[in-house]
Amino acid sequence: MLSIIGVLVVLVGVLGGYMAAGGKLLVLIQPAEFLTLGGAAIGGMLICTPSYVLSATLKKLKKIFANGYSSQDFMDILVMQYELYNKVRKEGILSIEQDVSAPEGSAVFKRFPKFLENHEAVDFYCDALRQLVNGIDATAIDLSMETDMETHEKEIKMQPQVLSRMADAFPGLGIVAAVLGIIITMGHLDGSPAELGHHIGAALVGTMLGVLSAYGFISPMSQKLETVNVEDEMYLSCLASGFRAFSQGLAPMVAIEVARKSLFHNFRPDINALNAAAKKG
Repeated sequence: MLSIIGVLVVLVGVLGGYMAAGGKLLVLIQPAEFLTLGGAAIGGMLICTPSYVLSATLKKLKKIFANGYSSQDFMDILVMQYELYNKVRKEGILSIEQDVSAPEGSAVFKRFPKFLENHEAVDFYCDALRQLVNGIDATAIDLSMETDMETHEKEIKMQPQVLSRMADAFPGLGIVAAVLGIIITMGHLDGSPAELGHHIGAALVGTMLGVLSAYGFISPMSQKLETVNVEDEMYLSCLASGFRAFSQGLAPMVAIEVARKSLFHNFRPDINALNAAAKKG
């Protein structure tokens, strides 16, 4: 929501200041400049970005304008972990075999729909639990999880770079659009001052759009995507920390306390509230 408000503030600030100074809004509508700038930016992005990175980035873009994780989301996966670990402690490791084999049908997981919607987290967590059910040594599982998280981190780091490169290119592409506009203007030197002014103004719109797009929209979006990725990593880390603690023999309540410590303070549930929620569940 804040990102949407930010976009509106940028538009109101720039366009409002322009109009307050006597500028005419219709002058900024230059389809040729839009086509030149947008086409060059998109083309450049396609040249430098592998298809799998581009696809992942486009899917992640909606998260820039979404609300993101809440403290309750992390409370849910902490309570979920407690219920699973408590089940293992009481009924044995094979009691969760069905839960990890078909998480969408698990009575435990179905109580936490936000977790089930996060397919990366479901695959990551259930894969670790599945290895535990199969009797694989906890140290080997820990190494597997660490490798998985490192790979995931490398993958998601490439996504903000797509937007960052676009932001770097936009000012230069704006100059290209402006130069093309000046070339067109040079072909109308025998025209009236009003006609020349129109062509020069249209050329400068390209420069303005390039700079505004870079620093007002694309660069902030790139930085927000980095934050989104950090929160995604924290979500996985919370699951991994709790699993590691439990697989090393700690009690379920102690394990989720270890997982709670992996969270940023803004997302970290109160310990008393967590204990109450776990016991209630």
